Amino acid sequence: MADDFDVIVVGAGMAGSPAAIRLAQGGARVLLLERSPEAGAKNLSGGVLWGRDLDRILPDWTAQMPLERHIVRKRFGFLTKDGALSVDFDDERWKRAPFAAHSVLRARTDAWLAKKAEEAGATVVTGVPVDGLLWEGTGAQGVLQGGEPMTAPITIVADGTNSRVTLGTPIRPAKRLEWNATELGIKETYRLPAERIEERFQLGPDEGHAEEWVAGMLPPGVMGGGFLYTNADTLSIGLIVNIGSMYGQTTPSHELIERFRMHPTIAARLKDAELVEYGAKLISSGWASRPAAFSGDGWMVTGDAAGFVFSNGIVIQGMNYAIRSGLEAAETALAASSAGDASASRLSEYGRRLEATGILHDFREFEKLDRVKWNPRFYGVHPNLAIELFHAMLSESGEPKRHLRELVRAARAASGDSRRDLARDTLDLVRYS
Repeated sequence: MADDFDVIVVGAGMAGSPAAIRLAQGGARVLLLERSPEAGAKNLSGGVLWGRDLDRILPDWTAQMPLERHIVRKRFGFLTKDGALSVDFDDERWKRAPFAAHSVLRARTDAWLAKKAEEAGATVVTGVPVDGLLWEGTGAQGVLQGGEPMTAPITIVADGTNSRVTLGTPIRPAKRLEWNATELGIKETYRLPAERIEERFQLGPDEGHAEEWVAGMLPPGVMGGGFLYTNADTLSIGLIVNIGSMYGQTTPSHELIERFRMHPTIAARLKDAELVEYGAKLISSGWASRPAAFSGDGWMVTGDAAGFVFSNGIVIQGMNYAIRSGLEAAETALAASSAGDASASRLSEYGRRLEATGILHDFREFEKLDRVKWNPRFYGVHPNLAIELFHAMLSESGEPKRHLRELVRAARAASGDSRRDLARDTLDLVRYS
């Protein structure tokens, strides 16, 4: 009996839809399955899309895709209960086409990409929760949906962080994700007229601004980073919180985002804005959430399901890795289909492509980054040290001036930062970041 399709793609997100587009362009019979009623409907996230990976399949995507703004400025800083310290990065190169990055709202972009997959010739079916892969030993022969099989020699898994179809399988033998494999993302979106956004953030038409913050105003022990980025006529803000640091805490997640929102620095950006969306979701914790393997007999894993989310506190990137890994999975599937061979050895070409495009290099190179990113002192002690130091340097009290070394010593004493911890953490920051 002939297979129903050449390739089945599970998940119509930033990995799955580009994969389906490339497969259809290559002549494959491809089925793209999405459990939401519409692609993007369950995705409250957005963010900044870096890079030009979509050029490979959609040369005019920047003119057609529902993008929000092209990013011209990045801000990074520390927030404490009473202060903020930040650095702005403006680069004229970001203001010239082809633009380096765009803010996006995934509900819009995912729906557009799924439509492009359908236009390319893929069969797109939404509102279909996949029960799991159709296994024959350690090999996948398609998927099960509603107890019924849909067969294909190759299945590409692109169903996101909490990948339902991989848990408890040879791909990810554990029946649930470990706490260190995910982070909690909390997001709010506020409506604000485009002209007010441009005036407030000193932007031109279609220009965007993004920022990340070490959220030192959270309850003691809770580690998280805040973000804000401008859309066409909305502002998105949120927190990414280490789930392990919330164990034993009594502060609910909605109060965490409230602390961030009410900080004077963030509140000033949201003045007169109207809340239009709130939500929370699990986010991949990068290399810690990777599966046992990225490919096997009849299957490949891409995007967030493969743990391809990079964050070092200053840079948060996932969509670019999702698109790139989805395209490399599609190229591997096209070559395998042409050869009539979907074995594990044939699909291992996917791993070589991940190496060649730098994806695996990036995550392997920063494998120990969590030692820095989730160091409690970077969320409490060190931000307070920085605020105390700059307060002393920039304030005028009428007292005699002191040398910098004396100011550092006083700031360390006020923040509780020891010389040994500061030196060790600085070394880790240089070594692993």
